[in-house]
Amino acid sequence: MHTNIRNVRSYAALLALLVLLASLVLFVAPTRAQNIDWAQLPTRYFVILHAPDEASLNEAQAYAGFVDQVYDDIATQFNHRVEVPLTLRLYPTFESYYAVNPLARDMPGIVAHADFRRRELAVVLPRTEQQTLEEIQNNIRHELTHIVASDLSENRLNTGFQEGIAQYVEIPTPEFDRKMQLMQQAVDTGRLITWSDLDNRDRIYGEPDVGYPQSLSIVAFLIENYGFEKFREFVIANAQSNGYRTALQQTYLTPPSQLEEQWLAWLPSYLDGTYRDRPIAGFDLGYPTALLEQGRYAEAETELNAAIEWLRETPQQEVLQEAEALLIRSRAGQQANAIAASAREALVAADYQQALQRVDEARRAYAAIGDVRQEQVLEVYAARAQRGLRANQQLDEASQLAGSFRIPQARAAADQAANEFAQLGDNQRMNEALALRGSLDNIQRIAGLALVTLGVLGVLASLWGRWFAGEPEVW
Repeated sequence: MHTNIRNVRSYAALLALLVLLASLVLFVAPTRAQNIDWAQLPTRYFVILHAPDEASLNEAQAYAGFVDQVYDDIATQFNHRVEVPLTLRLYPTFESYYAVNPLARDMPGIVAHADFRRRELAVVLPRTEQQTLEEIQNNIRHELTHIVASDLSENRLNTGFQEGIAQYVEIPTPEFDRKMQLMQQAVDTGRLITWSDLDNRDRIYGEPDVGYPQSLSIVAFLIENYGFEKFREFVIANAQSNGYRTALQQTYLTPPSQLEEQWLAWLPSYLDGTYRDRPIAGFDLGYPTALLEQGRYAEAETELNAAIEWLRETPQQEVLQEAEALLIRSRAGQQANAIAASAREALVAADYQQALQRVDEARRAYAAIGDVRQEQVLEVYAARAQRGLRANQQLDEASQLAGSFRIPQARAAADQAANEFAQLGDNQRMNEALALRGSLDNIQRIAGLALVTLGVLGVLASLWGRWFAGEPEVW
């Protein structure tokens, strides 16, 4: 849930008003949201619902200009893409929002909320009128992060870490300084919440002026000391753990009590101003690298393109260079796949010489990127191509033998060629070999008949000669 904060006192007051709202069911059945005749504006990842008036359409178009980029940014940071399309509902008035969320009427300051089960983000447009563009984008970043974290954790990540990570991924604005002022006040007055209470929803929302900035500082501590990918592992571990403390232990291999001590020791330097220099949430290339290792090159390219676009806006130049190198590899992998596919197509077309050439090219392409997974497939392709070439040679040999009237040898070669083509599934060449064998059979039959005829004629000639010669004289 996101609120619009302009000063420390109002921030604490507004967060306090969220306690009751957070503890009750905020959302009603979708049909109640249909009091407005919602118009739809689809984007790549969202369906933006807005009131059917020109002002609301203009607002929807403004959101359409950046929400997909926010989705890509968050997906890149978490190496996870939630199912799309998501719904982004833009409430044009307070009353339209209160009609669906009546408890919010007495709780000013609510700007946006997210409903993981309905995969919906909602924004109260009048609350955003005084916000900067970065703050408006932060509303979406914050709520979308709630949905991503819920998706990764199977909706088991607790409130403290949910609010912490949702704040952490926001673009730094003056509101961040105000949160740190509240955090310093909590330290000075001894009001910090113990980590054992992070799973206590009422405690987090019961002291929102402490719970929100403290949850942010805890997430910042974990990410900046152990890395963003490790925090992502922690979020995922919540799905299968008995509780968040078990997930912390499994992920960081450190008892939660020791992590809490480390956080307390780190906190003063953070509040002294290093929070202003906090690194942008680091992007870990583990997921696209894993896709490459699995040979899923097209998927890796999609992830890396999004990562590179995001990394170019950050100071993470080494990671950017690594991502660009992986992108080159992903494209080389796709090219190798394309060559291997063309080898298969050549086999299907019975172009065995072309198939063998493509296999050699594919082997070189895969070797260049260290991919040996396709070697067995290529070996099968090469073996079939070589069998096809041998069968072609046998068919050519049969034709040559037939031309020199070596019929038995030609027939045997044609039989071998036809049998090989049949096993290869090359029906056209098989029929050619069978046709040649049929012709040879005809020739053999004609030759046999001719020999028989000549034999008969020879016998007749012999008998005829004897008849005309008469009886021999006796001397």
